[in-house]
Amino acid sequence: MASANESLAVPLVLAWAVIGVLLAGLVLMAAQRDPGLRVSTVVRINLLLLVLAAPSHWFASFPAGMGIADTFATTGGDHTPWGKLLYLVSAVAMIVLVFITLLDRRRPPSRRPARP
Repeated sequence: MASANESLAVPLVLAWAVIGVLLAGLVLMAAQRDPGLRVSTVVRINLLLLVLAAPSHWFASFPAGMGIADTFATTGGDHTPWGKLLYLVSAVAMIVLVFITLLDRRRPPSRRPARP
């Protein structure tokens, strides 16, 4: 690939992986440090991170796929089962996030937990 002036964009993929893990860790640390933080808020933030995983995965892997496609005259699409699994988990997380948000909005204000 180097002789064809193409790259797998390894730094971008590694940055994608590290940023995702760091964001999840920050949510966990915030939940541990702030006892007033509602569980539903932590769940929503984690679901949002899972929802954003699929589009960010596509963004991070696109240059590598294009490099492979241009170098070897093939498709640069994701052919691993892990990519499809990530897209499935991301879609399910989006459905659950919407469902939880709608459920919380349908509750009468008197039944909603008090916010700190």
